Amino acid sequence: MADVPAGVSWFRTPSDGDPGTLNACYQALDLHVIRGRADEVALDLAGRPLTFAWLLAEVGACAGVLRAFGVGIGAPVLVGALPAEAALVVALAVARVGGVATYDEDADARVAVLQRDGEAVVRADAEDLPWDVAMRAGRTDPAGCADVPGDAVLARRGADALTVLEAVGAHDLAAPAGLHVVEIGDARFWTSAPAA
Repeated sequence: MADVPAGVSWFRTPSDGDPGTLNACYQALDLHVIRGRADEVALDLAGRPLTFAWLLAEVGACAGVLRAFGVGIGAPVLVGALPAEAALVVALAVARVGGVATYDEDADARVAVLQRDGEAVVRADAEDLPWDVAMRAGRTDPAGCADVPGDAVLARRGADALTVLEAVGAHDLAAPAGLHVVEIGDARFWTSAPAA
């Protein structure tokens, strides 16, 4: 397989025609916690330092909610314009369960995370669930990392797509119009809000 980035922690290494499996969220958060960096700052979000451990707990909870609503490998999750913290957590949570963060308003997705009256909500089964309620529920059963094929799409906006391998290996990653690249740990993600 061409262009396989160095330093990636594979769940299953690539071989003849097999893209291997890994998880961009694992690369961004879990590895750093495992390696003793839990209390180190993963990202400064508008003057608020977020540690690897805090992010991992929040992302696991959000991923648990997504998984409960049936989001798995390849399932689209519509992501709207969100407050910066929610945008970051959602991007990582979608990656954690192997879904595709879809940033097109007209995308066909069973689950969406949107902003209503200035607050994030999880929309599933045609009902809105307030962010704080969803996150409390997710904390009861946080999601682990899915085994995602390396060539799987992690995020999409229109014709632009970000694959898992690009997220963990692209050094000059660009985002489509209206999105931002956020680097966390050893991975880069598209989000609907800037990190700084």
